[in-house]
Amino acid sequence: MAVKIRKPQYKERGITWEDQSVVQLASELDLEKHSFGGYFRETDRSKDKVVKKQLQIESGDYKDVERSESSVIHFLMTCDSPVNRFHVNVTSKCIYVLQRGSGVYVCIHPDGRLETFRVGFDVANGERTQWVVEPGVYKAGYLVNSADAANETATDLLLITEIVVPGFDLDDMKFLDKKLLVEKVGSEQAAKLEFLL
Repeated sequence: MAVKIRKPQYKERGITWEDQSVVQLASELDLEKHSFGGYFRETDRSKDKVVKKQLQIESGDYKDVERSESSVIHFLMTCDSPVNRFHVNVTSKCIYVLQRGSGVYVCIHPDGRLETFRVGFDVANGERTQWVVEPGVYKAGYLVNSADAANETATDLLLITEIVVPGFDLDDMKFLDKKLLVEKVGSEQAAKLEFLL
């Protein structure tokens, strides 16, 4: 179910300090601030190795790379960092499992197709509790209030578990820039998505 894309308004409304309950959750899960925003912690990494094809974005070619069989993290978005910027994993499949909260995810497929969906526990109304993003698909996400976007609060959060197969490696992650965004979705759609860069 496609959803309307709407930039979170936490900062504009002066909601930039997480509620103590959110800070406590991050502490209890032993999460640390992520350099790309939000909080995270790697909770598992396979010691077994596999060889996988890594897509070279610039050329479209592939090269063999060795990776852990899998890795798992907790990732938390809050009012202080409500956006997970567009990025792509060029080697691995990413499997997401919702733990708490709600948000919106936006995916740009290699053919330029745009996919938007809400994540949350209201599955009767089309929200997802699990989703899979294949290698080569750009993805971004943002936090929304579970009841109503107009009621954003300091208690809002989105806690997910991300399983990466083969395991995450920083060399596999590439960020989207404005020029490539326009090439993929056109200038009109890019203007609506620019806050996710």
